[in-house]
Amino acid sequence: MRFSRKELVLTVAAMVAAWVVMLLLLAAWQRRSVSARSGSEPELIHYPGTEDAAEQTSVNIGLRRYWFSLDEAYPSKSVYRFYDREYRQRGWRRSHAGEPEWYRRSESGVFYDLFHAVWVGPDRLFQVELQMKSEVKPVREGGELVTEERVPGIKVYVTQRRVIFPGAMGPPERRTRPRGEIEIPSE
Repeated sequence: MRFSRKELVLTVAAMVAAWVVMLLLLAAWQRRSVSARSGSEPELIHYPGTEDAAEQTSVNIGLRRYWFSLDEAYPSKSVYRFYDREYRQRGWRRSHAGEPEWYRRSESGVFYDLFHAVWVGPDRLFQVELQMKSEVKPVREGGELVTEERVPGIKVYVTQRRVIFPGAMGPPERRTRPRGEIEIPSE
C-alpha cells in the first residue's frame, strides 16, 4: 500500500494538531489541579504598609514576588528582622547559618550595597528570599575618587517560590528532644 505525498502531509499535520491539543488540555488540567491545591501554598507575608503592593505570580512554577522602596537609611535591617521573626514563628528556618550582612558589588562604575537572606519552610517545599539593594554613586574630582553619595532609600524584593531540589535541603526537621540528651527512665 502506497500513500501519496498529500495523504502523508495530511496525516502528519493531523498528528501534530492532536499532539498540540493534548498538550493544551494537559496544561489546563495542571493549572486547575494547582489552583485546587493552592491551600497548600504558604502565605506570602507582606511587610507592614506594603499590603497593596502588586505581586508578580506564576502558579505553574509556584512563584510569588513583590517589591517596594523602603524610606530608611542604609544599612537598615528592619525588613530582615520583620521577616526573620514572622517566618521563624511559623516554623521556617534560614537556609544558611549566621547572620546575613550587607556586602558591596559594583556594576559599570556604580556601586551597590546588597543584602540577601533565604528562609525555607518546615516541609522544605517552599522558600522565601529577601533581597535589599542600596545604590552608591562615586564622586570623582580630577579622576580620583573623593567620596560617595548614597541614593536615598532601599529597594526591597521579596520572592516566594517552590524549592527546586527539595531533597537537597535535607529531610524536614522533626520536633524531637535535642541531640545529646539522654532520656533516663523513671523507676
